[in-house]
Amino acid sequence: MNHNEPLLKEADRCVKCGICLPHCPTYSLMRDEGDSPRGRISLIQGIASGALDSKQASRHLDRCLGCLACQAVCPSAVNYGQLIDGFRITQDKSRRQRLTHHLITRLPYRGWGRIGLWLYRHSGIRPLLRTLGGSRFRRLDNLLPDQASAGRWNQHYSPVTPKQGRVGLFTGCAGRISDRQALDAAVAVLTRLGYEVIIPDDQGCCGAMHQHSGDPVTAAAMAINNQQAFGEKGLDAIVYLASGCGTQLIKQPFTTPVYEVSQFLNHCCWPEDSVLSPMDCAVGLHSPCTLKHQLKLADEPEKLLLRIPGIRLIRLDRIECCGAAGSYLLEQPDMADALGARAIQQVPVQELQYLATSNSGCALQFTREIRKTGYPVKTVHPVELINNSLNDTQ
Repeated sequence: MNHNEPLLKEADRCVKCGICLPHCPTYSLMRDEGDSPRGRISLIQGIASGALDSKQASRHLDRCLGCLACQAVCPSAVNYGQLIDGFRITQDKSRRQRLTHHLITRLPYRGWGRIGLWLYRHSGIRPLLRTLGGSRFRRLDNLLPDQASAGRWNQHYSPVTPKQGRVGLFTGCAGRISDRQALDAAVAVLTRLGYEVIIPDDQGCCGAMHQHSGDPVTAAAMAINNQQAFGEKGLDAIVYLASGCGTQLIKQPFTTPVYEVSQFLNHCCWPEDSVLSPMDCAVGLHSPCTLKHQLKLADEPEKLLLRIPGIRLIRLDRIECCGAAGSYLLEQPDMADALGARAIQQVPVQELQYLATSNSGCALQFTREIRKTGYPVKTVHPVELINNSLNDTQ
């Protein structure tokens, strides 16, 4: 049996109608058929059948974001995610790619990683490396949040109001640095609402980065690690903040229900004294691709934020994809930067005090692009605004 037969079978379901084309961020940017879902499926068919050398097609296939906007509108219900992930399994990974994924997914959990980040930010070495490292290094450094610090949390936080449940908090890997303030806010909000919060020390990366880069074996090992870390804790739910992590976590056989934090807060019972104070501010609300197309939870952050009296939400629906897409931000810098620059053009920064998004990669991308505009707009996770509103009532 041809080991590429499953790829060919799924690819053959594409009727090449082109309905997906206007929904593909890379096609709308490049106007190249090879950078469209239809074109990429044709390339996969050629490679899987042996008619095409993968090296000739890899440039177009590597530039796929995996946003799955195409899959969401496909009239034939072609599983494009399965196709692009399946193709990447067949490709050799470069040493640089393997090292990048290893550092991103492991370093934030290491104690020496926290020390290294602190020294980088406070010892004076940062300006030197920005000078000597060249434009590529400065690009990476510009993605670092202003208040970046590697998270370290207690394993247990008690509720500050009468207890109504026990939840586990998934921190993610890069999110332990980029989402530190949001994760702290989630702990504060959950305990304020009467939930005991458990943050297992032995949890790890969700595995999404490896799954979508053609390394399902490592992704599966990470899934097992997280199932063991959160298992037998007597949890009522596992809550995550980054929608990119959520797409991987919901596929894993946890014995406990898994919820996006806005989804959980919208459906849990709020104590009568947990009153949100008014916030007189304009917030641009961005829905990450993973939240819209894969999790189908795009309405949850809006429902949550509308609980805050006085808040003015501006939905940023015209943004196709910001160009973050996990490690894409690092591995395809030119495309990621072009998509980020285009995305920020759809944001009325002059009208906003905050830009809220539910994915850590998107937050990094928008923070960098907002800095370039010079406007004092703060990028936040929706749960941070909920925490601010709750704190104002204390």
